[in-house]
Amino acid sequence: MIQVPEPKSNQEPKRFDPTDPGTTESPSLALKYLLGHLDETRWSKILDLGPAVGANVEFFTQYSCKLFIADLFQAFGPGRSNLELAGGALSRRLQQDLPSRDQAPFDIILAWDLLNYLEPEEMETAGRHLAALCNPKGLLFALLSNHHRLPDRPICFSIVDIDTLVYDNRSSATRPSPHYREPDLERHLPAFVVETSFLLRNGMQEYVLARRSSP
Repeated sequence: MIQVPEPKSNQEPKRFDPTDPGTTESPSLALKYLLGHLDETRWSKILDLGPAVGANVEFFTQYSCKLFIADLFQAFGPGRSNLELAGGALSRRLQQDLPSRDQAPFDIILAWDLLNYLEPEEMETAGRHLAALCNPKGLLFALLSNHHRLPDRPICFSIVDIDTLVYDNRSSATRPSPHYREPDLERHLPAFVVETSFLLRNGMQEYVLARRSSP
């Protein structure tokens, strides 16, 4: 019996839309770049600022690295009060949630889309804490949005493979996008410099920032 193959669908895969809850797959160009900078002669340390995701934990088991989960997303989700993070409160929260300096330095820090949810002053404070935990040659990975609206909470990202991420938008509510660009990153994260960036077709831009050398 000859089986006739079903015709392939001409429908394009669903593209990420910040106003549409659900999951979408998207190519990633930065992930391969980041992992290509790991030193294979020693164990590396990676700090994930997002929630614990089983697929990501499993993905990194193929590398000689130790993964730390900080989950800062809870602090910047919906319902948070700017007053709660005003003054020194944010520094205290970061000291509580981030690994100690005894566990540093980290070779890669995965900020995902968290920077979109920070005010400029908050980004500066977070940047100081992250720089203190970063290897002198360490890299910071961030996604900035070119959309007019954002989900009202950070997206949960899952690594499918070295070239692909799943965006899990768990919110139907949105908020205005700050439209941060490269000059904003270098202004509010003075301890880092943009090493490279990748503009994606889904309206997001991946940035890899390097720890700036001390003068």
